[in-house]
Formats: sequence, structure tokens, C-alpha cells
Amino acid sequence: MEQTTISEAAEKRASPASVSGSVKKLLADGADAWKVSQKTLIALAAVPFIVALAGIAAALASKEVYKWFTQEDGFAESLQVVFYSLALVLSLVVMRHLWRSGRKRIALLYLGLSGGLFFLIGEELNWGQRIFGWATLESFAAINKQEETNLHNIYGVGATFKWIQMLVGAYGALLPLVVMRSTALARYRETLSLLVPHYTLIPYFALLFIWRAYRNLAEAPEAAYFAIAEYNEVMELILSIGLLLFMIFQLRRIRAGQGATRSIPAADSRRTG
Repeated sequence: MEQTTISEAAEKRASPASVSGSVKKLLADGADAWKVSQKTLIALAAVPFIVALAGIAAALASKEVYKWFTQEDGFAESLQVVFYSLALVLSLVVMRHLWRSGRKRIALLYLGLSGGLFFLIGEELNWGQRIFGWATLESFAAINKQEETNLHNIYGVGATFKWIQMLVGAYGALLPLVVMRSTALARYRETLSLLVPHYTLIPYFALLFIWRAYRNLAEAPEAAYFAIAEYNEVMELILSIGLLLFMIFQLRRIRAGQGATRSIPAADSRRTG
């Protein structure tokens, strides 16, 4: 009798109606967190898959189109710089709000994030070399596989950056689920929400995590090595959009909280009047 009850409960949890209800709740909660419609939220979640498919479409179109999309100073990389730059500006704005509200430790973490974004922008621009066109020092060119003024192309260093990318992907893909599901972290959820991407942004990090796990742990087929190696630019573009959206989400939450705080004294004054 007890086994039947347990079995029935398991079937109920796994039923299509139950799954559908969970998805609807996630959509409703996500739309409420962003203060947008559910259709807008679905479109937001679809962006990383659209970008990923665009990269595949470019590769299938022709080698020239794919090069235009993924090459150095190409379409994907130029957009990365734009999105990282916007994310950097917003991270500094969020940091200022947090500092002024007394959350100084978290503000310092955002300062660290701002430094990381500044580093990414510097690396993408070869620390100004692509803008000003200066020549790479001979001593530096000898250890850089593309003879550029950056760190991620130094022999032996590139592999470290690839594992860091994988960790960033894991951070944004797995931690939101842990924070959302863990009862032990429930009391810290409000604070963690400032540091961990909202679950609606998981696709932006999950695609990078899966991609980097494949690239770090498996050899690419020789026949498709160029296409696979260059596809990382597409994944980095998705990450740059995800980081920008993370900053936008945090800023919207902060401003919504400030608006609610300002409305309370106004409501109190009406009652006392």
C-alpha cells in the first residue's frame, strides 16, 4: 500500500501537467523578476540559441562569410567589445548604488567584476594595438602565437583562459539552479541574487559551459578544425550579451527597490494627512 502511494506520488510529479505547471510558474516568476511580459522573456531566452545558430549558418554559407563573422576584428568580436563596454559602464553604476546603500562588500565584488570586464575589453582590443596600430615588441611577438599585444595568445597561457571560460560558464549555468533549489541557502537568497545570474540567464552561460567542456576535453576533427576553433568567438559573443543582461537585471532591481522605498513615505503622508 505504501509502495503504491509512493509510486503514484512520483507519477504525479513527473506527469505532463505537473511539468507544464512548473514551466508556467518559472515563466511567470521570471517575467515578474524582469518586469516584462512572458513573451518578452521567451524572446530573451531565445537570443543565445539564435546567435549560436547564426554562427552555424555563417559556417554553412561559405568560408568567407564565416571568416567575416568570426575573424579577428570581425562581426562577432566587434560586438563583444560593444557589449563588454556597456556591461562595464553598468557594473560601475551598480557598484555606486551598492556602495551608497551600505552594501560595501558586495560593491567591492562588483569593482572586481568591473576590473575583469576592463581586462576582457583590453584583450579583445590588444590593449589598444588594434585602434592605434602600433607594432608588437619583438620579445613579446616571439612568445605570442599571433604576434599581438595580448595575454590570451601567449604560448601555454591560452589553455588557462579556456578553463577560466569553462568555469565562468559553470558559474552562470549551475549556481542559479543551486540558489533557486537549495533550502539551506534560502536565508541568503536575496544577497546571492546580487552575485549570481538570474535563472532566466542560464542559457547564456550554459552554452559556453557545454562548448568549453567539449573543446577542453575532446579533440576537434581535423577536417573541421578551423570551423570548430573559430566558433569560440560565437560563444564569447553570447557570453558578452549575458553579462550585459546580468548588469541590466541588477540595475533594474536596484531602481525598482528605490522606487518602492520612495513610495512608502508618500503613502504614509497621505494617511497622516
